Amino acid sequence: MAGTCPPYTAGASATFTDEVSASQQVTAGRPGLRITDGAGCAVSLDGKSVTLPALGPVNSTFESTHRVITLTNTGDVDLTAVAFQVSETHMGTANNNALAAQINVCVQSTDGRGGPWTEGNGPLWAAVNLVPTVAQNPVVMSHNPAGINHSVRFSVDVYAGKDSTRCNPVHSDGLDTNAAWNALVGHGYSTPASLNNAAIGGLVTPKLTFSFTG
Repeated sequence: MAGTCPPYTAGASATFTDEVSASQQVTAGRPGLRITDGAGCAVSLDGKSVTLPALGPVNSTFESTHRVITLTNTGDVDLTAVAFQVSETHMGTANNNALAAQINVCVQSTDGRGGPWTEGNGPLWAAVNLVPTVAQNPVVMSHNPAGINHSVRFSVDVYAGKDSTRCNPVHSDGLDTNAAWNALVGHGYSTPASLNNAAIGGLVTPKLTFSFTG
């Protein structure tokens, strides 16, 4: 039929939408650790190392001057101390080898929990060959200056012919570390002998390195 329009049906075909979201900015922290007190010794410009005064010539029985070094968390994240490692360098001459085999090392630390703790104590050769020298119960260094462990202190002394006046007469105050030292040395801590003639004129340079995670 002319003029007739097809029927239409009115209806709703539109769909309403809505949404919510959450976002978060993530910034990686900047770990920082510096030697802030070198106990009168020469601290590097970047604060990462300290050189203690040369020791000697020493007698057959001796102990180095006790110096306490301070480490401070200067970054913006907490750091966790996980290990100490002692190393040493010397030229391979007979007297240097003898001196390296005959001296003892005493490593101590102090933190917000107390101390000083005997971390490692005994023959230098054992400290070098045990990896790590000291496996730490994790000590968290706070990035907050008000934190309990914002700074920690440590010392490294060398000696021969007598007990250390600083470290306890054990290889370590830590049970696991003490057991590891005992196993390597073959017995518990014992007073070291004095240097003998084989070590005359010898020269060694011990070094202590910390490992941290953050």
